[in-house]
Amino acid sequence: MQIKHIKIYFIKKKKYESIYPRPTFYKEGFVFIKLVSENNIEGFGEPSPYITSPKNLVKIIEKIYLKYFQKKNLNISYVKQLKKNSQNNLLNLILPAFDQAIFEIYSKEKNKGVSKLLSKKSLLNLDCYASGGMFFEGRNYQKMLTEAVESKKKGYLGYKYRPPMPKNNLSHQQRIKNPPPLDIKTIEIFSSKLRAKLGSKFKIMIDLGCRCKDIKDTKYLFEMFKEHNYYFVEEPFKRDFKSYEILNKIKTKINIAGGEHINNIQQFYNWNKKKYFDFFQPDTNLMLFSEINLMINKIGHKKIILHNWCNKINFLSNINLAFSLKKKVLIEKNIIPNPYDNFFNTSKQEVKNGKIDFKDMIGYGISISNSKMQNLEIYEKKI
Repeated sequence: MQIKHIKIYFIKKKKYESIYPRPTFYKEGFVFIKLVSENNIEGFGEPSPYITSPKNLVKIIEKIYLKYFQKKNLNISYVKQLKKNSQNNLLNLILPAFDQAIFEIYSKEKNKGVSKLLSKKSLLNLDCYASGGMFFEGRNYQKMLTEAVESKKKGYLGYKYRPPMPKNNLSHQQRIKNPPPLDIKTIEIFSSKLRAKLGSKFKIMIDLGCRCKDIKDTKYLFEMFKEHNYYFVEEPFKRDFKSYEILNKIKTKINIAGGEHINNIQQFYNWNKKKYFDFFQPDTNLMLFSEINLMINKIGHKKIILHNWCNKINFLSNINLAFSLKKKVLIEKNIIPNPYDNFFNTSKQEVKNGKIDFKDMIGYGISISNSKMQNLEIYEKKI
């Protein structure tokens, strides 16, 4: 197979404002690609919006396409081999988007969904949890409590929230590099209310966003989380081994989730050796399908929770991988309203009783909608 051309898209809301903290790309926009084969079959791919700025991302994708994909004879394992032999970090970060797109092209050629291309037999449904809880400091927690209760009513398996953000609302990169402090007392009060409202069986999770620093405060938090039966605590510390050494001093057992930043299999092996994470959270916008399968083969399905925080192409890529597995993994479902959802037409993926049911479709079942009335800036480059 050869790729006839690529279309690189950058879409952004002409005006986006929110009274709540929101993912950085909601305001800055995001990039995705569409590969078109020699037989005019299309495949979509979505890189992580946190790799670099959208402007740089467009330039890098163009260079990657011209060097590695234009007029090349490709098979379904081409990206896997390319990444395996590459020492170029930027290339490796963006290749998963090409992997997504090539798998969709092949699935359309075979007249089947991506999950059935990855595996002959798909699972019937997937378990997912609601991922929300983004509010500013100083605001009443009632809205977050209401969001949690609504998530339970809608059938989600659990609810994950974030501690309130500073009002200056740092970007994602800034928050990871210099995490803001935590209001421990407020989190403790809210945890009591949350558990009282949701009952003892509903799963509660928290994404601490690398904001734990002090040993004494972290120990207090972990003991409180254990008391309220939190299912896991996500990214309590900065994304380095030295920061996670605090766990050896705390010795309070609570499930730790992390690894959404992992973008190659060697990074996974290095983190897995340290045994810091009870759950790994890979994402197909940073890791290839084959790499995530290697992770699962190494640690088992129960230790995998698919990260899902971006847009519809990425979401559909993730759940197709999940449906292709022999056993279920837990899926994150972003419940914060996304300003770009209507840019795409997709088959509905509704949550019912905490599950997403399998729908047989060709490819990812996604297309670009009529976007003229959506107040969007749209950049499209064909090569």
